[in-house]
Amino acid sequence: MQEIIRFLVEHPEVIEKLQNGTVSLIGFSELEVKAVVKVFSESTEPLGYWK
Repeated sequence: MQEIIRFLVEHPEVIEKLQNGTVSLIGFSELEVKAVVKVFSESTEPLGYWK
């Protein structure tokens, strides 16, 4: 999970693609993907949420 979060911090354009359904996170449930998108949508420092 930490590596995915790090990748998303470095590539924020992927969050929009996750929201649109044009990319997916293999091995993540739909609920986990929604949580990741929500955290990145609501926070300017998403890593603080995952500590």
